[in-house]
Amino acid sequence: MDVYIEYVILDNLTIDVLLLWLAAITLKLPYKRWRIFLGGAVGTLCAVLSVFVSGWTVYLVKAFCLVIMCITACGAGKKLLWYILLVCAYTFVLGGAIIAVFHFFKVDYVTENGEFYSLNVPLFVYVLAAFLAAFLCYSIAVYVKQTKKIAPFLTKAKIFFNETAADVSAFCDSGNTLTFNGIPVCFVTKKFKGFTDYFAEQTLHGNITKIEVTTVVGTQFVSAVLASVQACGKRMQTYIALPADKCNTPYNLILSNLFMEETTATVAER
Repeated sequence: MDVYIEYVILDNLTIDVLLLWLAAITLKLPYKRWRIFLGGAVGTLCAVLSVFVSGWTVYLVKAFCLVIMCITACGAGKKLLWYILLVCAYTFVLGGAIIAVFHFFKVDYVTENGEFYSLNVPLFVYVLAAFLAAFLCYSIAVYVKQTKKIAPFLTKAKIFFNETAADVSAFCDSGNTLTFNGIPVCFVTKKFKGFTDYFAEQTLHGNITKIEVTTVVGTQFVSAVLASVQACGKRMQTYIALPADKCNTPYNLILSNLFMEETTATVAER
């Protein structure tokens, strides 16, 4: 049976990286991606070199390999022993799962001589496909859960600037009590049509306002421009500010709590 060295390397590298990553997130260990990949590379190298070792020394080499790849991935911290044991546990679980899938789909992975790895498609392809499918399902589930959670607080809003208007999705945040010179402040969390050009134009004309924002992490200054916002049956002159940190939200704007209050809003005229 012909065994291609590139298949062996890719198979071991893919599986080792996956095992090291799963164990790290399970134990909530701080890690860097490049170190996880380097740990997988160390494991792959040891796996290739172990072919040239026979007898009981094979077990010593594999044990040494396991320890080195775990230290490379997450360092020699207090949880190293648990990390090693968890990697071993995941190895057996993943191995059993792979064989179970092969049996379920009737994939021939054993040769007539009883040798393992008789596959037309490399093993790492199956592993990556299963991982991507699981990751996709997880991402969809998280997205649906988050969407259902914030759906009751979402509303449609309209932002007027440069004699034009943009329809956006807004989040009703009762905790956003920030005002500047008596004017409410809203935060842009996702780009929408026309805002980038408007913000750049206001910057060139020196119409940018720096607003102090105090959060649990400290005090920061954000850049803001004046615009008119219509939401929740009200239209008010509002500062539209860029957030201090990058946001990843399904909505475009965080509204001020003044839009939710039962008060008469004044119509803003530019």
